[in-house]
Amino acid sequence: MKYPKSILLTLIFYVSLGVLSCWILLIPYDDEYSGLLKISRLIDSTIALSLLIFIFKKINRSDLLKLYQTDNKYYFISIILGIGFVFFQSFLNIIYYQEISDDIFKIDFRLQQLTHVNILSSIIIIPIIEELFFRNYLQNELVKFYKPFNSILLSSILFASIHINIVSIFFESMDFSLHHAYIALFGGFISGVLLYKSKSIGPSIIFHVFWNLTSYVT
Repeated sequence: MKYPKSILLTLIFYVSLGVLSCWILLIPYDDEYSGLLKISRLIDSTIALSLLIFIFKKINRSDLLKLYQTDNKYYFISIILGIGFVFFQSFLNIIYYQEISDDIFKIDFRLQQLTHVNILSSIIIIPIIEELFFRNYLQNELVKFYKPFNSILLSSILFASIHINIVSIFFESMDFSLHHAYIALFGGFISGVLLYKSKSIGPSIIFHVFWNLTSYVT
């Protein structure tokens, strides 16, 4: 796959996720539907994952859904990197903000975050969706035309791009920031290297899961 096509597919992926989440606009904001609204992110991500699986099967790429066997050391490494990357973000934040705040290295565990149902979406389903699309599909297709480093970097940039809060550009009340995309770029690159080295999407998913999990509880 050449990079123009990968950019187009990323745009389609991003827009599709936005369209899928529009169903919530049809739900009245009253007590009768409060339970449904509370699990909206879980519903969104479940639909998105189901659709991605359907598309892969429709284009005869069921191989993208297979979990190929790899050395267990890559799973161990992915767990360590997933947890450690959250703390490494403190140093990345210094570079991004070009200042050192008093609480930049402060760790405040918030285990109550794990009690929300939507957490299943953030720490399990979304990582699976993003790793299947950006790493197992885009990166593996890009590496057929470009050098591994360039393929990993490009897929990481595309991954980072969907973390830009485009909506904030149109609303003055929302602050526009590239911070999430900046962090996602480095996380995506680590995940890409794990895929390239292990030849399996498993370690990349595990890295992403522990990255998101640690982010939520610290």
